[in-house]
Amino acid sequence: MNRNYLLDSLDGLKGLVLRLLPPEVVVLIGCVPMTTDGPWTDEEKTLFEMAIGIPRERVYWRPGDFENVPFSAESDKRSKWVHAVATINQKYLFLDPDIGFYQHHTGASDKMILVDELKEMLRKGREGLIIYRHEYFPNPKPDKITEGVYPYVCHSLNILENANLAKFAYQSKAASLFFVAEKEVALAPLKDGLLRAFAGASDCVVKRRIVTYHSL
Repeated sequence: MNRNYLLDSLDGLKGLVLRLLPPEVVVLIGCVPMTTDGPWTDEEKTLFEMAIGIPRERVYWRPGDFENVPFSAESDKRSKWVHAVATINQKYLFLDPDIGFYQHHTGASDKMILVDELKEMLRKGREGLIIYRHEYFPNPKPDKITEGVYPYVCHSLNILENANLAKFAYQSKAASLFFVAEKEVALAPLKDGLLRAFAGASDCVVKRRIVTYHSL
């Protein structure tokens, strides 16, 4: 997260999706903002927390006492940061990297998180992760793109499938949220909660927003 984008429309998307989840699930979600331009002022932190709907006591601004996400080149610091996030005592974690998750670093490593790092964060008894990812343009495009599913969402779900992770996405054009766990059963409270929020909506609306790997 970078303060240049604080309270832009995509912060609104994050808050919207989290507020669609059942209250009994929301209180189990912690947040790691993954800042790249800290330190932030207390007022800036409050604005972000207000936008996503998670209070200060469940927002972890400095995992491992790192003000910003360490670069991959700082391997020792990066490992300590990942371990610190992995040991946060929250059932679910919302991660807010600037550019999402990847299989390997492609530059701007402080602005992304690796799939192997997600796996480590799930090994410590974590039920699931929620990861923000804005639109990008995969090259090459996925071989098969289902009608109504954006290429970047399809590509992202394929990455998670290749890592043997359970997953689904709340899809939007400019950005999406990806729900990830080791087992499908761990995602059930999140997926079922979102589907209940859409109760009565047309099937085409639901399929446009809730995308599973098996629907590709």
